[in-house]
Amino acid sequence: MKENFPDARYLELAEKWLNGTISKEEEKEYADWYNSLSPDEVLEIPANSAVNKEAHRLKLLQKINSKRKARILSLTPKNFYRIAAAVLILLAGGAYLYMRNINSVDSLALKDAKRKSVDIKGGTTGAILTLANGKTIVLDTAGNGRLMSGENAEITKSDGSVAITASATESSQPLEYNLLATPRARQQQLVLSDGTRLWLNAESSIKFPSVFARHQREVEVTGEVYFEVAKDPSRPFVVKVNDASVEVLGTHFNVMAYKNEPALETTLLEGSVRFRKGEKIAVLKPGQQSRLLSNEEIKLVPDADVDAVVAWKNGVQVFDGADLRTIMRQVERWYDVDVEFKGIVPSRTFSGDIPRTANLSEVLQLLEAVGKIHFSLDASKKKLIVMS
Repeated sequence: MKENFPDARYLELAEKWLNGTISKEEEKEYADWYNSLSPDEVLEIPANSAVNKEAHRLKLLQKINSKRKARILSLTPKNFYRIAAAVLILLAGGAYLYMRNINSVDSLALKDAKRKSVDIKGGTTGAILTLANGKTIVLDTAGNGRLMSGENAEITKSDGSVAITASATESSQPLEYNLLATPRARQQQLVLSDGTRLWLNAESSIKFPSVFARHQREVEVTGEVYFEVAKDPSRPFVVKVNDASVEVLGTHFNVMAYKNEPALETTLLEGSVRFRKGEKIAVLKPGQQSRLLSNEEIKLVPDADVDAVVAWKNGVQVFDGADLRTIMRQVERWYDVDVEFKGIVPSRTFSGDIPRTANLSEVLQLLEAVGKIHFSLDASKKKLIVMS
C-alpha cells in the first residue's frame, strides 16, 4: 500500500520510467506498487515535478474501465499545467500495461521517426478559396486584409479567419457561389455574410454565396463542418450534404459526412434542426445526434457526447471507444498520410484525448504502448503501415 512505499521512492521510479532509465527490477517494483493501489486512489506530486516536464503531457494515464479499454490521456497545454501540477493519476494495471509494452516493443513509432530524422506535425489553419469568377486563393500564404472586393460583397482574412461582408443583407439576383476547401492537415474558420460562423475540419468543403437569397440561406458541404447559425426567422438556413439536408433557423450543430465513414452524423448543441433524407425526417433536440446509416436508415442517438463531437474545433481529438480503423481514418486526414494495414487488425477499442498539436510519432507511440500494435512510418513518403 502507499503508506509502505515512500513518496520519494515512487517519485524516483516515476522519473526513471518517464526518462526511460528504469531497470527491469525497478520496473517490476513500480508495477507491483501500481497494482496494489485502490482504483480510486489519487497521488499528489509536487508542482515542479509535473509542470516542467513536457513528457508528462503524453504519458499521464486515466482509469481503465471495467471492459479493460485502454484510455489515452493527453491534456491540452491550457488545462495540462493546471491539473498536472496538482495530481498525477496512477492506475492499477493500466500504468503497468503501458510500461510493459513500451519496454518490450522494438519498433516504437517515435524511435522509427527519430531514425529517419523526420516527423510529421499535426495540421494547421489553411484552405483554398475558389471565387465565383474562378480565381483561386491559397489562404495558407495569403496575408491579412482584403482578398476580394466585388459589387455586392468583399472577402477579408484576419488572424486565420475568413469573413464575407455584403453590401446588402439579401439578393434578388442570381447567386454567385464561392468554394472554400480544406485539404488534408488543414482546418479553417469562415464567417458568412449573414453572420453565421463555421469551422471546416480537414478534407472538407463548403459552397456558399457571397450574398444569400431573399427567402432562404443555403450552403452545400462535404466532410465535417461545425456551424453557429445566425438567427433569422424569415430565412431558414439549409445545409445540403450528400443527398440529404439539415434545416435550421438559428442553432449550433456539427455535420460529419466523410465518404469513408460508416454514417452521416448531425449533432445538435443548441436550438433545433430537422435532418431530411428523401421522405425520412428526424427532428433533433440539443444533445441529440442523427446518424444516417449506409442502408439509409436514420438512427437517433438521444444522449450524444456533444463536447467530444466538436472537440476537434477546439484543438483536441477525442476518442470514445473508437476502434483502430476509426482512429487511423482521422490520422490520415489530420496528418496527411496514407495508412495501410498488414495482418489482423486488433479489435480492441481506445478512449481518450489527444491534442491536435501532437506530432504523429507521439500519437503512434501512445497507441503502440497501450494497444500491442506496431507501426512503421515513412515520413518522406507519408506512408504509415499498421501491423498487429
